[in-house]
Amino acid sequence: MAENYVIVSAKRSPFGRYLGSLSEMEPLDVAVHVAKATLTAPGKDITKDIDQIFVGNCIPSSFEAGSVTGRQIGLKLGRDVFTTTLDTACCSPLTGLRMALWGMRLGELESALVIGVEAMSRVPHSSRQLRTGVRIGEVNLPDPIYPIFYPGYNSVAVDASDGAEKYGISKRMLDTFAMGSHLKWADAMKAGKFEDEIVPIKVKKGRKEYLFWVDEMPRPNGSVALIEILPTVFGSKTTTAGNAPGLNDGASAMVAMTERKAKSLDLPILGTIVDQAGETDVPYGISWIPAMSIKKVLDRNEMTIDDMDLIEINEAFAAMPLVSTKILAGGDEQKWYKLLRITNVNGG
Repeated sequence: MAENYVIVSAKRSPFGRYLGSLSEMEPLDVAVHVAKATLTAPGKDITKDIDQIFVGNCIPSSFEAGSVTGRQIGLKLGRDVFTTTLDTACCSPLTGLRMALWGMRLGELESALVIGVEAMSRVPHSSRQLRTGVRIGEVNLPDPIYPIFYPGYNSVAVDASDGAEKYGISKRMLDTFAMGSHLKWADAMKAGKFEDEIVPIKVKKGRKEYLFWVDEMPRPNGSVALIEILPTVFGSKTTTAGNAPGLNDGASAMVAMTERKAKSLDLPILGTIVDQAGETDVPYGISWIPAMSIKKVLDRNEMTIDDMDLIEINEAFAAMPLVSTKILAGGDEQKWYKLLRITNVNGG
């Protein structure tokens, strides 16, 4: 009988805006706080039942000690097991979950704690000149997050814009979709849809202490008209601060297990992991790579996009869900609109 792989717990912090509530908190502590809540959420502490820890993080320099983040988290959790720290950009923790699934399929693991953590506010300016000194001339302090790019390639903002242009996505569509995400987040927040997943955090910022529990980045009081007047950035044709991702701070965590292990511990099952797939393409393909991954995993399981009730596509830029759903619709405009209605229903 084939084994099933299930999710038994999942939590996240509220996400702080750039230089916001979490900007003065060590990100390792944010991750540990969320992980502890995740490990006790099923009604019992399952820390001792974790076989391996996977941590996804893009910029380790944001940590006080940026080496082997997963190991540091494991020690703070009191679970001395093998850890894997990885960087595959935005999908780093999902890649960690994929690796956990490999381990379970191979029979090496029965359970895994998967964490994603980022602290853009705490990424330091950097300079290789300081190591050996500067005898004459200016000292440069490059900012590794402004812009985000690969050396020799465009910034991701330009890549997203070029992808939108290739598939006929106008700036107005990008701005409208982006504003819609803020509004969908507000509706979901009002309906209490995030109550079970958000772990409040006690924050001390300057002399002020408070309980942080609401995402800071969404701006539901904005409008498409306000977004439309924002200037484009980094030489892109359509990307602005309004339809691009924010620079955020926060963490999330999930516990995945074999169904047999979960049942032996009498744990609730939140969902079943049917399959996972990863894809890549040229750097400027950022906006359509989600469609490639979705199609790959659907084809492998003899399913189609019509079998999906909900779709989540990382809204790193508004171009990504717009372009990817358009590709998945296969040129059918009505089908495209239908897919958009079921994509990122609680905001991106």
